[in-house]
Amino acid sequence: MGLTARIRTRDGWAVSHAVITVTDMTGAQILRAEADHEGAVRDHTPLAPGAYTVIVTAVGYQPTASSALVTASGRAEIGTLTLARQGGSELPPPGPWTVDPAHSTVAATAQHLGISSVHGRFTDFTATLDIAPDDVTKSRVEAVIRAASIDTGNTLRDQHLTS
Repeated sequence: MGLTARIRTRDGWAVSHAVITVTDMTGAQILRAEADHEGAVRDHTPLAPGAYTVIVTAVGYQPTASSALVTASGRAEIGTLTLARQGGSELPPPGPWTVDPAHSTVAATAQHLGISSVHGRFTDFTATLDIAPDDVTKSRVEAVIRAASIDTGNTLRDQHLTS
């Protein structure tokens, strides 16, 4: 009896803070349940047979809604619901990726005498990412930053930082 669902990002990650709200055809809230740390929702409240709207929300994600039909069993097995990140920023698809230095920045901040912060950037760097196809935790990143390429806007300070 009840409701089961899995909440995932487009990248396949669990959305552990997602909330599912189920409404009937009049718009009345029938059920509200939160996803666990694995993005799973399990609520044992029996539902009356009929058509429902399932709304999924989570901070940082665009809400989504879908229809669900509950049979005489009193169960709604929703399956996997996918949330898109707010603003549309998604992880890249699996495979090798190269960071474009012309459109990227490697920044650094150094404390000066404990009073102020000096900000700079490295102008000579390379980076590659290899996004694993099945398990993003097995992805790799390799970066090489040439320390002598620091640019804080002050040549004397830059020479001191690289010495």
